[in-house]
Amino acid sequence: MVIDNLCRNVPKEYNRPSNNPIAEFLSGLPSYNPSNFTKCSEDSGNRICIKKPSVYLPTRDYASEQIIVTEKTTILLRYLHQHWDKNQPDRKRDYVSANGDSEDDPSTHNKRPRLDNTV
Repeated sequence: MVIDNLCRNVPKEYNRPSNNPIAEFLSGLPSYNPSNFTKCSEDSGNRICIKKPSVYLPTRDYASEQIIVTEKTTILLRYLHQHWDKNQPDRKRDYVSANGDSEDDPSTHNKRPRLDNTV
């Protein structure tokens, strides 16, 4: 029996059922009482159900031209570049005007020269 195998290494003073904590613990388990297995039949237990595995059938037809490509820049860098371009205003002094004037031309500056108002 299972309890006898477990109780081999227990001292003899604990081999009596009233003093043996292992025997008390295992006394109600189904492996101890063989009548607990009479309701089980060999046929009802290990049935193997053989089914075909489910197959995914797409409902939409996607073009074969769609190719997944990994981008070389990270999402964070792309985001920062986009917002940098949006937030940086074009400055006239940084660029040559459309009619070919250089940035040294005083007519293209927004600033007015300071007037000397000494009294």
